[in-house]
Amino acid sequence: MKSRFIAAHLLFCCFLASLALPLLAQVEHVPVAHPVYDFLIHAEARGVFSNFSSTALPLQRKEIVAALKVMRLRDTLLSPAEQTTLAGFEREFRITSALRAVVFSTPSDSAQLFFSRLLTNDEKFLAFYTSTAVTVTVTPLLSVDVRAASGSNRALLGTYGGRIYGTIDSAVGFFLQGSSTGVFVGDTAFLKQDPQLYKNPTLRLYNPRFINFAESHVRFDHDWFYAGVGRETRLIGSGYMTRGIMSDNSISADAFMLGARFPANNPASETGFEYRFTHFSLLAEPLDLNGNINPRSAGAETIVPPKFMAYHRAAVRGAWGEAGIWESVVYSNRGLELAYMTPFSFLKGTSDNLRDRDNAALGLDATLRPLPGVQIKGTFMLDDIEFGRLGKDSTGRFWWQNKIAWNLGVMLSPSGLPLDATLEYAMVTPYTYTHFSRQNAMTQDGILFAGNLPPNADELKAQVRYFWGGRYPLSLTAAYRRHGRNTYDAQGRLLTNVGGDVLTTIRRDSLFAPTDRTTVIFLEGDREDRLTLTLAGGLEIIRHVNLQFQYRYAKAFTLQASAQAPVPIPEHFVGITLRFEDF
Repeated sequence: MKSRFIAAHLLFCCFLASLALPLLAQVEHVPVAHPVYDFLIHAEARGVFSNFSSTALPLQRKEIVAALKVMRLRDTLLSPAEQTTLAGFEREFRITSALRAVVFSTPSDSAQLFFSRLLTNDEKFLAFYTSTAVTVTVTPLLSVDVRAASGSNRALLGTYGGRIYGTIDSAVGFFLQGSSTGVFVGDTAFLKQDPQLYKNPTLRLYNPRFINFAESHVRFDHDWFYAGVGRETRLIGSGYMTRGIMSDNSISADAFMLGARFPANNPASETGFEYRFTHFSLLAEPLDLNGNINPRSAGAETIVPPKFMAYHRAAVRGAWGEAGIWESVVYSNRGLELAYMTPFSFLKGTSDNLRDRDNAALGLDATLRPLPGVQIKGTFMLDDIEFGRLGKDSTGRFWWQNKIAWNLGVMLSPSGLPLDATLEYAMVTPYTYTHFSRQNAMTQDGILFAGNLPPNADELKAQVRYFWGGRYPLSLTAAYRRHGRNTYDAQGRLLTNVGGDVLTTIRRDSLFAPTDRTTVIFLEGDREDRLTLTLAGGLEIIRHVNLQFQYRYAKAFTLQASAQAPVPIPEHFVGITLRFEDF
């Protein structure tokens, strides 16, 4: 952490020395964990915006500022509680004035945080600087997390770190965040049940007492053109609780992007168009010294092949909603492919011309607002298709290579009421996301990144959120998931492949003849159903100090292929987190 602090301090000093053109807007991204996104999507369903998109997150700070300003202009659609929440975000994003207190004085801000203003609702920073050409913000990250679950599962975690972000000359945005989570009580077997911790390779491999996380990006923005590079959590896909193209299920991916939008993503304008090219650097599964995939390989001599994904999306939007068309291709075991680096191209045709080695997909996404307070979101992915084998065969089975994934959800957000209700369904057919080359599966470090549903599964979710006037809504979520798993023996050897694992496609012999059945039925295999109920919310005690809580009840039914008898697995989980953080 000392080296991180020194680097951040040097970067801070360099930014203070940059004084040139007037600062018009902040270009850096706001992390997807920020509660403002829940509020914006809630208002999006209300019909507040005309030209707005939540299909690809994060958004720029200036985009969020523009959206909040539109909400204020149309605040008659909001309840008194929602207007209170809006006023809080307006102060945070500096739309309205707010007092600031800092630990380290700068030419623009010298009011000391310690000790008289520590327990106030002032905006609190390690350092804050703003001028006509540059804005720099430095904030700490501190939290204590207490967890308990059924049985003797207990854990106490502490997190410390910081972030620095800002904009230079209204054109270059930057963001750097680093944190370490220490495990003071509890074992890693319990913590690995948390997908946000499990995706960290250090935790999975070494069972450490400290886990490090880092994200950063730089973005250039000028008129209709933008470009960026960095590692950050991204949510891509039209949906509410399901993001079918990229989710936060796996570790953050490094990426380079280019884009054009007409006009800027202005929520007040009537129409808009955007095209974006993104090239991701993904983490392939490691190899052992014999060249075989070994997920447990780690250390200085670990061999990790190159792995990438190219992604294009074009979309139009207006008061009626948004419609987009997109395509992607995952490739590995070679360097950057120039054909996929071309920002404007047809990826599927390019993949075929490169001897069909790679895992291409294409799809559609849409956001529709047919009535005020009613919004529909959905994403459709076509992973592979063989048109001559569409539909059922004479035995009622489907050809394995016709692979699709889709989700469809509706949100109701009645005008003047501080709540919304969402119902969403998602389905992934057998073998979707897989590929003949396991390294080309839609995974990051062996973990699915395209949504959070494995192949041969579906899920129905319902959620109600109450925006009571604070930053964090109170939410109740119910989810019912069904999954047809592959069958394994007691030693973990695969017996029956039904397309239920993203890392396992149809197996073949030395002559490339299939050894697994090439027709499938949805949800066949070892069936596992799971019901989950989650109650979550938060309370900001004073500005930058907040308390988060979550209660989860889960009940799983495992239908063994041999017994067909449900085995209920009840689980209660309680988590409470006290945080000092700017959001």
